Amino acid sequence: MSSDFIQCAIYVPESNPARLAGIEYIVTGDAFSKFPMEERALWHSHQYEVTSGYLIEPGMPDGVDDAVMKILVNSYGKTVHTWRYDEKNNSLPLGIPELVSGYTGSGQLPEDFVASRDAFFNVNTTLIREERQKVIKAPPVQDGADSWKYGYVLTLELKNTSTTTNFTSGK
Repeated sequence: MSSDFIQCAIYVPESNPARLAGIEYIVTGDAFSKFPMEERALWHSHQYEVTSGYLIEPGMPDGVDDAVMKILVNSYGKTVHTWRYDEKNNSLPLGIPELVSGYTGSGQLPEDFVASRDAFFNVNTTLIREERQKVIKAPPVQDGADSWKYGYVLTLELKNTSTTTNFTSGK
């Protein structure tokens, strides 16, 4: 979209046909620094996802991956899922969309998930992490990002703001 802003489509892994799970908007650290604190609470940092090796680009040449990750390490995402990952058996995207955060610290992503993901994409998270630590320097996370660290749990809700009280008849 611009040098400070990109948008990504997120798909449910291993779904066939591919299910669009949601969207993620990504801004640079410079753009994020200009947000008011209320807006920052809606965004998560990418520093840990990059340096941990959890954020991957399967099949991308190492040099290209390094260049992309050097940009993403100082970026922030606002992610909304409209088709929840834990509802893979649903044939339609039901329920209220959810605001989700990325992984921002150790112990948040189950080891069996990482092992399964590594096998599926034929990658090794441990080796990716070690290589990135050699070539990528992560800046500190800016204040206001990763709102869960400040005790905030942000959710979207369905709220009727009209005078209509009955969804089915419109009365």
